[in-house]
Amino acid sequence: MNRRLVHLCRAAVRPVLALGVAVLLLSPAAPLAAQDDDPARERWVFKGELTSVITQGNSEAVTLGLASTIRRRYEDSAWKFEAGAVRVETGKVIRRADGTAADFSVTRSVDTEKTAESFYARGRYERTVSDAFFLYGGVDWLRNTFSGIDSRTLFAAGGGYTWVENDRTRFSTDFAATYTFETDVVENPFLDTDFAGLRVGYEFTRQVSASTDFESVLVGDLNLNETDDRRAVWGNSLTVDVNDIIALKPAVVLSWKNLPALAEVPLFTGGVDTGTSVQTPLEKLDTLFTLALVLTF
Repeated sequence: MNRRLVHLCRAAVRPVLALGVAVLLLSPAAPLAAQDDDPARERWVFKGELTSVITQGNSEAVTLGLASTIRRRYEDSAWKFEAGAVRVETGKVIRRADGTAADFSVTRSVDTEKTAESFYARGRYERTVSDAFFLYGGVDWLRNTFSGIDSRTLFAAGGGYTWVENDRTRFSTDFAATYTFETDVVENPFLDTDFAGLRVGYEFTRQVSASTDFESVLVGDLNLNETDDRRAVWGNSLTVDVNDIIALKPAVVLSWKNLPALAEVPLFTGGVDTGTSVQTPLEKLDTLFTLALVLTF
């Protein structure tokens, strides 16, 4: 179990570290020495999130989640990079008794199965045009094989409007034209894998108290090649500060897709396995709840 945990940690950490290194290498070379001369510019901000649940004994399960956010805001522009991974392994405890009813010994083994796994990385650049209007461009990448997505890369370019922005509240909406390259675990012959689309969304943040912030983000996408292919991701979270560096963050994310990916399932006839499989749609809605430890630098 300990060896599996080490392997899981390494597997989850590698993509996040790789993206962090790429961000540092590929980010625009803003003059760091000039930051002290321009008080209107903020410093680089890094946030790391760790979610971990480990169960051992009569049942065994390991849940690991890592996420990181790197952002930099200038006087009239901003960069933001995010990456994360979630992996869940569940073990079925199997016990076997050897000997007689009066004298036996029990052996214990664990049959481990990966039951959830997803990875994501995204970057976004914003440029302020006026006091409220901004333009932005971004790229998103996602892999979630349990939802049928082997790889999805989306490019977006558009604009947005900031309706409210003060010391406690910020609310903005945005829209964009997109182009998506998608590879599913099970190919759907009726849907194009590359397609143009439209994206709309909002971002809302509110300082609930001196130590608590609420954040709500909605992103909706439409496939222009097949208008029934619509999807949305709605995330809500509370960040409760423990001190200037450490915070706790409960969050819930709902991911909905009107035309979900397909899965191949074995076909039984009269309770007998026919040795063939059929394709069936997966569930339209996925729900993810996390409680993360957040470190801010």
